[in-house]
Amino acid sequence: MVKESEKGNDKDVKNKDDDLSAEEWFEKGLKSDNIHEEITCFQKSLEKNSKNPSAWNNLGIALYELGRHEDAIQCFVRAVELNTHYVDGLFNLGIALMNGRRFNESLQCFERILKINEKDYNVLANMGYVLNNLGRCEEAEKIIKKAIDLEPENPTAWYNLGLTYYHMERFEDAIKCFEKVLEVNPKNMQAMNNIGIILGRMGKFDEAIEVFDKVLSIEPKNEVAMFNKQFVIQRKESIS
Repeated sequence: MVKESEKGNDKDVKNKDDDLSAEEWFEKGLKSDNIHEEITCFQKSLEKNSKNPSAWNNLGIALYELGRHEDAIQCFVRAVELNTHYVDGLFNLGIALMNGRRFNESLQCFERILKINEKDYNVLANMGYVLNNLGRCEEAEKIIKKAIDLEPENPTAWYNLGLTYYHMERFEDAIKCFEKVLEVNPKNMQAMNNIGIILGRMGKFDEAIEVFDKVLSIEPKNEVAMFNKQFVIQRKESIS
């Protein structure tokens, strides 16, 4: 049972929260470790001050994590409308659009950031991925190599360069890129699976199976490795 005094305390807390300023709601949202509470705090902050791009950006991040991607995109749009040079907002908008396969719009965001900072290697790496998906592989290669020159141990850049070489059917170069990803992050199963897929395409079936077996020894329920291993086995059997 809830005591009367406890009810009163809850009411006092609510009244106290109602008196918080936009900045206080914003700080409360930043400190919260509950995604739903974060959203509430940033919304409360924006009710009191709707012109804070950081609040819109953080609300967008929280909504994106909940899978509300279109709502998140609208928040990022609002953030960069309020501050056209807001790099974090532009980057998050670009990534959200990229993940939604809205590549031309994503490219525009990354291009805007590079006008502010042409040496942002994270932007360059992701811009390469976008260009690759737009079929502009040579441009993608050039952009990603620039990212690698700026940050040689950037796994995103190496991974995206590997994808670009794969689409260009430069399979040996692609494998080297994915191997570089694994040097930086040995637990990147996507890179390891990609190596197996490429080896299979090259007709190196036994090597491909070994790679998929390695993935499955680390992640026994990795569906990508299970599917591709079976596919490679079937191809090997059909040829032999």
